[in-house]
Amino acid sequence: MKLVINSQDRSADLGAALAAAARQRPAGQKPYAMAGAISALRLQSVASEADYGAELLRLLRYRDNVDTLPFEIPRKRGWAGALTAQFKRVLWKVLRYQHDRITSRQNLINHLYTNALECEHRQRAQEVRELQRRIAALEQKLK
Repeated sequence: MKLVINSQDRSADLGAALAAAARQRPAGQKPYAMAGAISALRLQSVASEADYGAELLRLLRYRDNVDTLPFEIPRKRGWAGALTAQFKRVLWKVLRYQHDRITSRQNLINHLYTNALECEHRQRAQEVRELQRRIAALEQKLK
């Protein structure tokens, strides 16, 4: 396994620890996977700052929502792990209504911030277009 972080090979110091942690995970569990179209890794491939801002806002629109959907509760091996996992499932069902209340409020705040950023982005783009138009008009007068 080769592990590269910030263009530096970190396989020697982090690889063994990550491999050991991976061996301890139960075999049946699947890691949470983000669709490639909405992955933050897409920001690495943008060509300019303007494209970065547009792509960031697009991704933010997909990712500004907190959900309380059911999920796989990780567990340890053995009967103690099974008992703990069952306790967590029951606790989640009992307290889910509180999580739903909190996440609905957080989602409102997240959506407001996303909308504000999109409005500011559109406003700045409009200002740039207006300035470019004015510069072009001034250049025409000078010719």
